[in-house]
Amino acid sequence: MLKSNSSEAREAGTAALRAPSGHRGHSAPDVGLALRLGRYVAGLDPHAIDGQTKDAVWRCILDALASAGAALGLPAVAAAQEAALALYGRGPAPMWFTGRSASTAAAMFSNSAATAALDLDDGYRQARGHPGAAVIPTALALMDERPRDTAANLCAAIVAGYEVGVRLAMARPAYAPSGAWSGYAVVATAGRMLGLDPAVIAHALAIAAQTAPALPALAGVAGSDVKEGIAAGVAAGWAALRLAMAGYAGPVAVLDDARLFDPDIALRGLGGTPLIHGTYFKPFGCCRHIHAPLEGWLHLRARHGLDAEDIAGMQVHTYRATFNLSNSPAPVTLVEAQYSVPYCLALCAVHGSDALLPLEARHLGDVQVRDLAARITVVHDAEVEPLFPARSPASVAISLKNGQRLASPVMDPRGDPATPLGWADLETKFRVATRKGLSSARQRAILDAIADLRNGDSVSLSRVLRSADQQPCKGDEP
Repeated sequence: MLKSNSSEAREAGTAALRAPSGHRGHSAPDVGLALRLGRYVAGLDPHAIDGQTKDAVWRCILDALASAGAALGLPAVAAAQEAALALYGRGPAPMWFTGRSASTAAAMFSNSAATAALDLDDGYRQARGHPGAAVIPTALALMDERPRDTAANLCAAIVAGYEVGVRLAMARPAYAPSGAWSGYAVVATAGRMLGLDPAVIAHALAIAAQTAPALPALAGVAGSDVKEGIAAGVAAGWAALRLAMAGYAGPVAVLDDARLFDPDIALRGLGGTPLIHGTYFKPFGCCRHIHAPLEGWLHLRARHGLDAEDIAGMQVHTYRATFNLSNSPAPVTLVEAQYSVPYCLALCAVHGSDALLPLEARHLGDVQVRDLAARITVVHDAEVEPLFPARSPASVAISLKNGQRLASPVMDPRGDPATPLGWADLETKFRVATRKGLSSARQRAILDAIADLRNGDSVSLSRVLRSADQQPCKGDEP
């Protein structure tokens, strides 16, 4: 275990471990949603977590590292790292895979931005968003704070982060981008990681409720490096927790306002099967609304031996939320491409599914892809609509140049709990997605470190996150 810690990190851990229930400024009520969630987080026993839940945690870690590793060369990720260092300073926490270190806050922000950059990160259907890009960077940034029993504590913190973040996202009366609620996930993750008192966690949740990013623009339409503002939500959540740890009081009753949160949804089943089991994983680096149409195309291609040159036109039948995407057939940036059904379908047809793992800038100007994308339309299907958001299905109809018409059944995306990606699938995703940024030796070292973590040893993962690749990467490696 690496022993160097910044003064900020040491102070955080010390304050956390010393925070009593009567912490200065924290006169939390005896009841209420914030305190009940705080008690859940503080009372989560790392040694009571069953094997299936632990396995779900390890899958979430592997998937987050795949998503961030795939984004290493993006200008937006480099910009997030530089800005994080300027804003939050240096320290010992790793900026993953770069050999650079930063303060806890800077590492959380930059690693979150990297995890979310290519839309490869995990998600939760009923929350309609992405908890992993907030939870995993938070937990791993604090991994060295409590060196004893780190793997078990890490597991509990991640379970708590998914649980609280997803519950408060689902309890909102209307959809909000992930950054609006990712701060709650950060509070729960870090609160459990640092062993905080329930009252401190309750006040931090309340502070986060008042300071989270508002995100008025839909990410799929606005299309920028901000995306769903997950990294901004991470920064807000960590700031809220540090404020609460210092004695700053939050409006704990705000979580009991029925206009803001439905308490029945927020608390239903709390303490039962952890919600992390409902996480979905993505086989493609684009918005989840696009995944079912891709499955429809792949189904028809496999069944009929189709090729991009065979297609005269394509029509996607889907639910209304898909129209919250820009759906440009000729996107200019990778972010715009991640939010385009026609472009991603055309790219998959022309270059195969690996071209979406992840999307690459070199394909943006591809004339064949743009020509096919211009012949793909997206239409609303009233029969599919009621299936969302419990599912995110779609069907695809293709007109062939020979005059034949083909239609897929209504398809669900792979990676949902009902159509899961297994451990071998996620390892393959990791290898393919990171093939341009990590050497095969580096990939193996990361996978070995996660295997060690699964066996209770966090030392290897801590080391591998801190180091840079020492071997040249071959972009054509599988």
